[in-house]
Amino acid sequence: MSSSVSISQREAVPVSIGSITLWCEEFKAEGSRIFSEAPSVSGDDIITNSAPKAMKLSFSGRISGGASPLAIIADISYMLRNNVSFSTGYRGLSFTDCRIQSFRAEDKGDDFIYASITLITPAPAAVNEVTE
Repeated sequence: MSSSVSISQREAVPVSIGSITLWCEEFKAEGSRIFSEAPSVSGDDIITNSAPKAMKLSFSGRISGGASPLAIIADISYMLRNNVSFSTGYRGLSFTDCRIQSFRAEDKGDDFIYASITLITPAPAAVNEVTE
């Protein structure tokens, strides 16, 4: 009995974060819901209220900035400090009212920097309509 294995590699996906383009190699989305509980007359716990929390989006990859890729850190820092709101998309999903929650940048001596940027958005994800 023979079997075959197919190995494929995907290209990095460009993601616009404000005026910055990150070539995304890893993406994570995290959503959750918060619940409020109160005791009932019989002593049982009941859920009195619930609401979705803001979604976290994490993008990791590379950012190139021409002659000085580290200058991008100033742009990311500005957006974080000033609570800049923007929209972004990733592989057919749209996210609005995004803000930078955190970032990490590493210079390893290449012509680009390695970066990880976490966004937070209260808006639900939307699927982009594909037209041909």
